[in-house]
Amino acid sequence: MKKILGIVVLGLLLSGNAYAEVEKLPEGTTVNSLIKAGYKLFSTESAATPVTFGDDGRSYTGSFQIIYHLTKGKEVVSCVLYDGELTCVKP
Repeated sequence: MKKILGIVVLGLLLSGNAYAEVEKLPEGTTVNSLIKAGYKLFSTESAATPVTFGDDGRSYTGSFQIIYHLTKGKEVVSCVLYDGELTCVKP
C-alpha cells in the first residue's frame, strides 16, 4: 500500500509541468526582430479553414494563418500571423 501511495505522489509531482503558463511577448514583436535578437527560424506551418455554408444558406469565409517557430538555445517562441496580426508567445 505504501508503494502505491508513493508511486501516486511521485506521479503527481512529475506531472506538474503540463500546466505551465504561457508568456505572451509584447505587442509589436515581429519575427524579424526576434531573428535580429539571435533567434533562429526552426519551422513554419500554414493552416487554412475552408469556406463553410451555414444552415441559413449564408457562406462564411475561411481563414488562413501562418505559424512560425523560432529557437534560441533551449528557448522556443511561436508566432501566429492571423488576419494581418502577429502574436508571439513563449510556451
